[in-house]
Amino acid sequence: MGRVATISPVWGCSVEDLRSLAKIAEEGGFEAIFSPEVPPYSAITNAQVFAEATKKINVGTWIANIYMRQPVVAAASSLTIQEITDGRMILGLGVSHKPVNSRYDIDMGDPVEDMREYVEEVKSLADGSSERLTLKRKQPDLPVYIAGLTKGASELAGEVADGLMPYMCPPEYLGELIQNVKNGAEKAGRDFSDITITDGIPSFVSDDEGAAIEAAKKGLSGYARFPFYQRLIRNIGFGDVVDQIKDGANPAEVFSTELAEAVALAGPADKCREKLQRYYDAGLELAIITPVPVGKQSNVEVMENTVKAYS
Repeated sequence: MGRVATISPVWGCSVEDLRSLAKIAEEGGFEAIFSPEVPPYSAITNAQVFAEATKKINVGTWIANIYMRQPVVAAASSLTIQEITDGRMILGLGVSHKPVNSRYDIDMGDPVEDMREYVEEVKSLADGSSERLTLKRKQPDLPVYIAGLTKGASELAGEVADGLMPYMCPPEYLGELIQNVKNGAEKAGRDFSDITITDGIPSFVSDDEGAAIEAAKKGLSGYARFPFYQRLIRNIGFGDVVDQIKDGANPAEVFSTELAEAVALAGPADKCREKLQRYYDAGLELAIITPVPVGKQSNVEVMENTVKAYS
């Protein structure tokens, strides 16, 4: 099996749990642990908690919303984590979703161009080349990855980023994104091999396969309310689900078993590992396993099961 990373819970958790999850992932041999960002939790702050609780695992964000902080703040905070970890920080950036940003009176503008400008500024601030700086910090290079589910975003990763961070992309669609990254890299005169291809893959590990599938349908259906994920769902062949939701259907009632199985690892550990191999065969370099409970499980129990399944 290939390289594996994981995340802390999407909807946040206690600092105590963050420390415990990072230690479990590190002891299990995972390459990295990332933090999602749903306000009032901060992905970068959570990454610092990971950093101070570990010694060798990479830490980072999955995904920090570029509209929630200025580039100088993202760069400065990340450089502090670089210093704490001696270079184990990965800054994953995204634009979130219009319904989320609108809640905080944020106008998204042009997400692709906004991301281009943000990444370029963060990188110049982090490496000390920005003319805005009066002080420079000598730290290891800061890798900057970006979220991407579309042609434009994945091409942009090839042009300016150090990695691509999509989510819920089946192997076949991931292959399309990888080609877009290659096109972007060629356009910018960059070496494609310098760009890390990741994929966030929801994981519902249970010996009760039926329960795992039902948990996946329930746990993932909420994403189908967001336009970016509706486009993804349509692009991978489930436009009928999107049409029903736009006609007023409850996503939880129309998120099908077939769709859940297309975008998630669900069932016994051996089945999940076997399916994960298809992603590596499609060109995936780093699997970011996003663990979700099946039934009543604590955050620590879920991470322990995840490490056992994928280590």
